[in-house]
Amino acid sequence: MENNVILNVNSIEKRYGDFIAVKNISFQLKKGRALAILGPNGAGKSTTLKMIYATTVMTSGHVDIRGIDVQKSPREAKRRLGIVMQDDLLDTSLNVCENMIAHAILFDIPWSKAKEKADSLLTFVGLSNYRTKQIHELSGGMRRRLVLARSLVNNPELIILDEPTTGLDIQSRHVMWNRLERLKKQGVSILMTSHYGDEIERLADDVLIIDHGQAIASGPTSEIPQKYGYKNIEQTYLALTGYVEERDEIEQTFS
Repeated sequence: MENNVILNVNSIEKRYGDFIAVKNISFQLKKGRALAILGPNGAGKSTTLKMIYATTVMTSGHVDIRGIDVQKSPREAKRRLGIVMQDDLLDTSLNVCENMIAHAILFDIPWSKAKEKADSLLTFVGLSNYRTKQIHELSGGMRRRLVLARSLVNNPELIILDEPTTGLDIQSRHVMWNRLERLKKQGVSILMTSHYGDEIERLADDVLIIDHGQAIASGPTSEIPQKYGYKNIEQTYLALTGYVEERDEIEQTFS
């Protein structure tokens, strides 16, 4: 395996009885690159991520992060990761800075260094003036930025984001995009899921489109539309996943 390969996912599968949630998914992610997984609700995106960061046991297949087997050494593998889930899971009994420090301590970072790291990362995400604010005082966009900052306390080589900007306003989305772009330039790899074509086209170097748990297309983000004869990622995705607008029903309703 190449030295710059951060994540190697090989033929992973997840079954629940007779139901196959994820079937034979494979890809690699290199240092400083971003890969977006795109698919309908229920397609297996979140399940795929959970198998990669070892909160869901895969039925078969193999995942390693920098050569560390996720199934055999989940704790060691997770130390290389930063994770931004859909649910922020912030501790509402702690203020902004305390949330950062508490998360750092989980990685055995001494309190003094954790405080220094928290201050630096809160500045990075534009929350330096909110250190002592309570979580309920933050907007949705601020909470997402705080979760991003929290995911970076252990200096991860790879951050995993499950729909990072869902529910955010336009300004908050652009702030998140800007920070993620800066992380890529610093050599951090990004694995993300998203429903937004514009987000994928801006952030992702490569895209993996899945439907019903299976990969149906993959490749460089800039090349996928042309390969299938469409203008952009959104059109390609809609065509490949079989989206058909119910025009007749719409026309009858408004005629």
